[in-house]
Amino acid sequence: GITMRDNSLLSAGPNSILSLDRFDFDPTSNQGRFDAQLQKGSLAVISGRIAKQSPEAMTVRTPSTILGVRGTEFVVAASD
Repeated sequence: GITMRDNSLLSAGPNSILSLDRFDFDPTSNQGRFDAQLQKGSLAVISGRIAKQSPEAMTVRTPSTILGVRGTEFVVAASD
């Protein structure tokens, strides 16, 4: 698992291919942007301060879907 500076927690499943396309975070204002792409496998996320401040500022893409984060915990899976 990975803990980001905004306290988002990411946990990728076995054989997953995940890329972090953008991560900007200002700890003073809790503003930022979090964009990731899951090409294969699974990903469990507990969102941090970026998504709590601005839910539209966090997205996870898969080959078939773009997930906009509206909650605090989610799991997404992508198959090849």
